[in-house]
Amino acid sequence: MKPLYHIFFCTIIAASIGGVIALAQAPMKLSYGTANKEVIPVFTGDQEYVSIKEVIALLDAGFFENTAKKKMVFTSNQHQFKVTGLNAFVVVDEKTTLQMPVITQYIDGAIFVPAVYFFSAINAYLSTPVVINGEKIIAKSAPAIKDTIKTSAVSISPNLKDVIFEKKKNGLLMRIKTDGRFQSSDVEIWRNKNWLYVTVSGGYHSDLLAKDIKLSEQYKLIKEALIFQHKNSTQFSFQLNSDIAGYDISVDDKKDEIYVAWRIHQSSDLEFDNGGSGTGAIDKDQWKINKIVIDAGHGGKDHGASGKGGTKEKDITLNIALKVGKIIEERLKIPVEYTRDTDTYITLKGRTQFANQKNAKLFVSIHCNSNKSRKAHGFEIFFLSPSRNAEALAVARKENEVIDMEDDKHHYGDFTDEKFILANIMQSVFVKESEELASYVSKGIDKQVDITNRGVTQAPFYVLMGASMPSILVETAFISNPDEEKFLKSEAGQKKLSEGIVDGIKTFIDIYERSN
Repeated sequence: MKPLYHIFFCTIIAASIGGVIALAQAPMKLSYGTANKEVIPVFTGDQEYVSIKEVIALLDAGFFENTAKKKMVFTSNQHQFKVTGLNAFVVVDEKTTLQMPVITQYIDGAIFVPAVYFFSAINAYLSTPVVINGEKIIAKSAPAIKDTIKTSAVSISPNLKDVIFEKKKNGLLMRIKTDGRFQSSDVEIWRNKNWLYVTVSGGYHSDLLAKDIKLSEQYKLIKEALIFQHKNSTQFSFQLNSDIAGYDISVDDKKDEIYVAWRIHQSSDLEFDNGGSGTGAIDKDQWKINKIVIDAGHGGKDHGASGKGGTKEKDITLNIALKVGKIIEERLKIPVEYTRDTDTYITLKGRTQFANQKNAKLFVSIHCNSNKSRKAHGFEIFFLSPSRNAEALAVARKENEVIDMEDDKHHYGDFTDEKFILANIMQSVFVKESEELASYVSKGIDKQVDITNRGVTQAPFYVLMGASMPSILVETAFISNPDEEKFLKSEAGQKKLSEGIVDGIKTFIDIYERSN
């Protein structure tokens, strides 16, 4: 059976993040030096997308595909290019990151790239530029304030006149002043990781609007604001510094305005920040792990579990946490913040709130396991997700019991309230990264210690809920096991566990930053 993109008529084939995807009625002619290829693009919005495999065939490039991670890596003209499905970035030679104004599509296991924007991004690295339908693609070298890419000059009167940002009690209101031609169906909004996109179909922006869009960078919520003029639409792209609770769009016919409302989690997101670059340039440090929060479990009036020899969990976790932090700062040169560095009581909710306030990129909570059976042994790493087995749920329940010590318990809900737990879990967009971090830390500890590796498990730990970054909980060993209690209490044991945790963190950081 032939692939769908070989069918020479227009038919809807899928729904994407940006809207409906349809096959084009006419082929697109691609030329690369003496090589020529006709492909059938797919449409979403006003963008034409082509299969990355068709591109690779045109370039006669070697390639490697990782379908599990939706990634394609190919080599041409001694340059390596990495493309990811549902992602706006092209990574060149593992060191240069190019951003397209729209994301790629992922259809039936295949990556499709926005033709004009993709070739404009990579043409400078090829031996000769790729030409579309006989037209050379022109890329502006200036910062992306207007359309960064064009195939021909377009002279159309702007109908998007200006934009105003207003701070509200529960969020930020973006008001786009128009000439009155628009309906709600003309406006689309969607998110991809830490980017928020607003597309106005049939929109053409004014020079004033292109300038004023940068005013949004005065708020801490917004790291960067860009505007792109497509052939038949205007797209606003906002890189966010923190997660948002939601968004809404509406059109006011009487005032000739488009409203985009962003609901926030914390009022501090709308404080003024004079650190915005205002340049429109890509910040390559956005993927850097530049701060880590280490959480020593329990503390103060919360002793945690205790061993037969009188060892308290709160003391062990603090010792290991301080050792982990010291190694990270000395070896990885990454700043570390501690939820506690003394014998202090902290609420479960307060721990992730602290990490969020510090804008941490990783959160690692350190604990000691315990069991009624003194024979139970080994270390285990957890990440936040619904439990898959009763044993993992039991561990989570035990760690969550500390809630009973808190003065204000109502905001946690009932642990048996499944809706509450799932609602909090679904707020985390870092489940995949958390699982990967847990896996690397598990392997790191395994190489350092001689105790049993119980693996990586998922469970609903309150201490991990609400974290706006990859987060894990490390159960270092069983304090209830006499032998492991001695190991946990010893300087050598704590050092080995700390080394293993840091080894795992380092591996995760290396891979995470390379892949982004």
